[in-house]
Amino acid sequence: MYLNLFTTITVFALQTVINFFLTPYILRVLGDEAYGFLALANSFVNYGFILTLVINSVASRFIASAYHKGNFTKASKFYSSVLMANLIFSVIVAFISLIFLLKIQSIINISDTLLDDVRATMAIYFINFSIGLFNAIFSVHAFIKNQMYLISIRNAISTTIYAGCVLWLFWAFEAMIYYTAIAALISSIFVFFSALVLNRKFGLNLIFSPKYFRINFIKVLARSGLFNSLNMLSQVLLSGASLLLVNIFINALSMGTLAISRSVIMIVESFVITTAVAWDPRLVQIHANAKPLKDEAILAIKSVSFIALPLIATFGVLADEFYRLWLPFKSSDEIDYIYELVLISLLPSIIFASSRPLISTYLITDKLKRPALITLFMAVCVFCVQIIGLAFFNFGLKEIVMTITIGISLKITLFDVANAGVNLGLKFSTFYPIYFKSLGVFVLIIAIIYPFSNILNISNWLEFLIYAVAISTLGYLIAFMIIFTKEQRAIFIGKIRGRF
Repeated sequence: MYLNLFTTITVFALQTVINFFLTPYILRVLGDEAYGFLALANSFVNYGFILTLVINSVASRFIASAYHKGNFTKASKFYSSVLMANLIFSVIVAFISLIFLLKIQSIINISDTLLDDVRATMAIYFINFSIGLFNAIFSVHAFIKNQMYLISIRNAISTTIYAGCVLWLFWAFEAMIYYTAIAALISSIFVFFSALVLNRKFGLNLIFSPKYFRINFIKVLARSGLFNSLNMLSQVLLSGASLLLVNIFINALSMGTLAISRSVIMIVESFVITTAVAWDPRLVQIHANAKPLKDEAILAIKSVSFIALPLIATFGVLADEFYRLWLPFKSSDEIDYIYELVLISLLPSIIFASSRPLISTYLITDKLKRPALITLFMAVCVFCVQIIGLAFFNFGLKEIVMTITIGISLKITLFDVANAGVNLGLKFSTFYPIYFKSLGVFVLIIAIIYPFSNILNISNWLEFLIYAVAISTLGYLIAFMIIFTKEQRAIFIGKIRGRF
């Protein structure tokens, strides 16, 4: 499990470094408006995932659970049924995409000069989406073997391929938006064929055959995955829909500014998810063996909080300097505005880092209905407030971001933490102590490191890196001493010494 966690974080760091260099490059070459359409294209692809998540989001758990119980035929039937269903999904998405591309100018605000470029970008992303459906289910072999580190290594290679293709296309040809989509498609094709190679290496008794397709197996997955699909709809309403609303009610340039402010926040959120899901194979295995999850879930929260919170705190206190160095072609007023949007958006990430493993227990225990409905209710409320605010109260980007922050923060604090305890047959208050302890640790880290940040004078990347490492190291020391018990600290230190 720790190898999975280490490689996952290492690969995520590589992906972040690549995006760190690519994002300002693409912004400088294409401009804010074009960059906004890239983010919008990705959000439209997420609309397609709403449909496919009905079965794909729970497929790994059902396949792995059947496999761990020695029922290889049942696991193969689930596996084959999902692959066949994804083929049907691809045809449906292709048909809907064609209609959308033909009517695109009547749906979103887009200038004539960017029309063909955006249309090509959307088309390629939809193709990439179809390939991604199969890439996701092929990863179940590594999930079953609890060797997700191989998937992480593969993802690192695919990200490097993506970055190389983007740089070569922009260097060799006149700048176009769809180059990033082409690069994404090439990297997905690599993932597809590498997955086939890895699956052969694992040698599992997991067989794909059309004759194994069972509609009743799809119904089982759909009943469980329906609520994950509703969760995805909620995420789209919270993030992707805000870009669309800003495009419709304000303008495409403001959509680009919102996308820029979300870029690093999305990396932070992805980092938290990446760290948390490394625990999922272990939690699934424990649950499949009918063992209690409480202690492991608490340890997962402690680990994710320890890894993520010091870095989030460091970014929070140095964000202004970061954006001035990262986007030097932006004016001081633009940087200040982006910085304010980022600080507002950062609060959900802090709360997310203090609770994310609890959300995994919904999937593991197959108790998804209640959280899905509550999340959807929250997202619809936020969406309605945004529409009313934009239509009647002259909402700007800050108000849009604030509504999302308030909605997510209230939902996690008042519902998710309590519901996780109830789902596991425990008291609703079971996980509140570790949740508030993690938040308290973050506040303490900020209180200690913020005064230091005020006296820093950062003028280049070397100084930024030196100060960021020093501040985050201090944050990690604080988190390590407070989050973990004396016994857990001793075990951790013993494992480190054992490595050397």
